[in-house]
Amino acid sequence: MMKEFLEVKLSGWTGTPRQPFILSGNAMCMPVPSYSLLLGIIGCCLGRLVESNEVSLGFHYSFDNYNQDIETRQRLEFDGKRVKNHSKGTDAYSREFHSNPKLTLWIDRLDWIGHFKYPVGTPALGRSQDLLKIESVRIIKAKPIECAELAGCMLPFVPGMAVGGQLVQLAESFVENSEIGSGRIPQKSGIFVAIPHDRKSNVLHKNLFCFDEDESKNTVSFYFHNWNA
Repeated sequence: MMKEFLEVKLSGWTGTPRQPFILSGNAMCMPVPSYSLLLGIIGCCLGRLVESNEVSLGFHYSFDNYNQDIETRQRLEFDGKRVKNHSKGTDAYSREFHSNPKLTLWIDRLDWIGHFKYPVGTPALGRSQDLLKIESVRIIKAKPIECAELAGCMLPFVPGMAVGGQLVQLAESFVENSEIGSGRIPQKSGIFVAIPHDRKSNVLHKNLFCFDEDESKNTVSFYFHNWNA
């Protein structure tokens, strides 16, 4: 049975989908963004926080190269009650970033189409300067499939899964505390396989969909992530 999705294509000059839990020394990138980062991008367009029970999504991410940047870091620390400036002040460090990132989102909230045509904020992929441009917004129809050739996405890890990628453990989403500066609470944590865009893998998994592009007639496949699954 065909299902409708809202497709949003974005692009930028730089992107920093940061590797979680590596906060000292050089900052490194994952090959694809996390689901919590994607929720943040969607929330920026809507102009409010978006929680995981509001939307399900699939995505494809690619970029040209890994590069290095040196920037000043404003360090913060949590004293058990509030996030505040670090007592040791600022420092300079090396940060990895992606050049010319391209991101395609497929979400099940067709009623949000206006928020992407006329976004409240300017979405960014990582740092505030990693700005994204919304290239196109449209509704597509896709059909469920059992097996697909995937790349540039993130799949929940299943023992025995034979795909090429990076294993990462991370929170799927966060809930902000009500008081500003009091931190956020990680939600359901899991192990995922981050599949780089240049490492296609044949995947047998649930929640797979495909559709034909209008002009090229190429078949596009994606994994559709449901936080409640």
